[in-house]
This record gives sequence, structure tokens and C-alpha cells, in this order.
Amino acid sequence: YGRPRVHAVTWLDRNVQVEGVEADDYPTSQALISRLRRPGGKLARWLDEVQRGYEGFAVVRHKVEIDAPHSPNCLAVKVREDDLASWARHAWLRSQLSKMNPPAVPPLAASPARNPRTPPRPVDRSPVPNGRAVAAALLRHADALANQLTSGGAQFTPDPQANQLVIDDPFAFLVAVIADMGIKAERAWALPYELRQRLGYLDPERVAASGNAVAQAVQASPKLHRFTSLIPKWIVEAARIVKVQYRGDAGRIRGDTPTATELRQRLERFPGIGQKKAAMAVEILERDLKVPLQDPSGSDIAFDVHLRRVFLRSGIAEHDDVHEMAAAAKALHPERPGALDLPAWDIGQRWCHPRDPDCELCPLGLACPRLVDRGSNVHGI
Repeated sequence: YGRPRVHAVTWLDRNVQVEGVEADDYPTSQALISRLRRPGGKLARWLDEVQRGYEGFAVVRHKVEIDAPHSPNCLAVKVREDDLASWARHAWLRSQLSKMNPPAVPPLAASPARNPRTPPRPVDRSPVPNGRAVAAALLRHADALANQLTSGGAQFTPDPQANQLVIDDPFAFLVAVIADMGIKAERAWALPYELRQRLGYLDPERVAASGNAVAQAVQASPKLHRFTSLIPKWIVEAARIVKVQYRGDAGRIRGDTPTATELRQRLERFPGIGQKKAAMAVEILERDLKVPLQDPSGSDIAFDVHLRRVFLRSGIAEHDDVHEMAAAAKALHPERPGALDLPAWDIGQRWCHPRDPDCELCPLGLACPRLVDRGSNVHGI
């Protein structure tokens, strides 16, 4: 994939079963990518095609983790190279595929051949935007995501120690949210652990008094973040706010059962956390970490490039405007508007690409009017 990469092979009963190749973030994650297949041997492209047994694995999009020529648009597992138990299980699961029957598909003659880049036929789409039908399809996809890989718990980064830190330590979680910009999410959520490894501590009081040390730790090779000047300043200022306003305990930010609105507003007062990050963090805390909230109706969608593209193309919103999109989400799912965030983001990542969207396989199906031109010029902010 464009350069020499670390490569691993796992054998089972003298037969090669699976291979792995280093992800783009290998210097920090030490993780390799290995393609997933479905019965019949073809590459798995979406979660419904992943065989049982991969609960607890980090299932990722190959082309996202290895952004390079010839990287396939399929699903893969992301496993640390030294996690031998997971490689053994992955190899065993692959060996079972030959014993499974491929899913039945209609004969090719039943439908005309289609070039993947050919625009979808008009008959396969909703004639006019129907926001409620799209919202219902998004919520169904959210349920499908919730049912996938649930036994492994929340997975923010492939490193199990780094992952557990952001789950257990509220200040580490806050640092990860601040760092989640300009780099892959897996690197951002591993940053608190890497920072603690370099500093020897991560408690807010000591971090607040260690501006130079935090900057040096982030800037040392390999650099922990793309923005080596800005991120350390934000982390130190966040530690100072926690020390002064929350008596040194970041758990107090969310520990009094606030409403979703209150929690979002508290997070937005930290440097580097705007509407997008705050909305994302509230959803993660309530949905994945089970932090109790009094009233989830104040949750919000994150104004992310993938969600914006889906909202525009599906007709949920007519304009690329954060206020319009937030209002539309609240109108369509008032009990918890933020519930539309994850499924829209996932669809934008996996199917609703900026160019050549994969409308035929998209979970929105017939509910989406496929207003493709609306979302073609949406850019990240």
C-alpha cells in the first residue's frame, strides 16, 4: 500500500489463515489491519456480513485505516501485533468460513448488470424527501450498530490499556475529546494514555502546573498530535478549569446527573471543545459509558462533515447550517435528537461518500431521495 509496512501471517494447522498489515497509525497504535470475509470467500463490506465470533474486536473500514493506493473498500479487524490470542481467534474464525454456506442471492439475470460508478436508477429512490422515513431508517441502523460487537464494550482505540483509561478516568476522557481533531480518532483517544506514559501522571492538579512538561511530552518524537503547540495549551487550561471549578475532579462535570443540555454547555466551556465535540461527547457518555442524564432530549447532533452530507442528501435539511440541522433532528426525534448522530455519521463514513456514494447498499434504502448533488461540496470544518 504505497510503502513497506509491517506484515504478519497467522498459521493454523500448517495453513495460512489470515494476514495483517500495519495501519497508518501503527507508530502509536502498534496495530495491524486484517481483512474480513464472509461465507463464500468474498470480502465483507458491512457489519451484517461479519460472522459471529468477532464480538469484542475492533471492526474498522480498511480504506480508512490504510489510506493508500489499492486499499480495498471492505471491513477489517484492527488488532495489536502482540495480541496473539486475538490473532489466533481471528485465524480460527476464518477457518470456519469454509464450513458455512454463502448467503443466497438472486440470479444475476434477474437484474441488469450495474457498474459500481453508475448512478442509481430513479425507481430505487423516494420521489420526494420524507424526513420521518429517513429518521426511522437512521434509528433502525442505530439499533443494528448497538447490536454489533456489544460484548467488547466501548472501543475508542485499539490499545486496551489506552481504551480502559478513557473509560475509567473522566479527565483522560476530557483530554481525548479535546485532542479529537485533525488526526484519526484512534490516535486522539490513545493520546491521554501516551501522555501519562511520558509524564508519569495525568491528574489535573499536576497537569495544570506542568505547562512546559506537557508541551515537551506532546512534541517529543513520535509526536502525539498534529497540532503540537495548540493541544498542550488546551490540555493545561482544561486541567486548570477542572482544578478551580470542579475541585480537581473531572468526574464532577457529569457526576450530578445533569441534563444533556447542561452537560453539553459545561463541556463547551473548555478550550478546544465546540458544538461538534460537545455533542459527540454527550452522546458517548450517555450511550456508551451509561452516564445517567436527567433529560436526554437536550442532546444534539455533532456538526460533522459525514452527518452533514447525509442530512443534505436525504432531505432532512436543505442548507448546510448547524442550527437548521439541529432543529431538524429535534423535530424528528424530540425525545433524544442525538440518537440520529451516530447512524448518520456511520452511513456518511461507509456508504454516503463525497463521490460515488454506494446508494444501492446504504441502510437508508428507499427512504432516501438521493439528492447527491446537495452533499458533494460539503467540506470539513
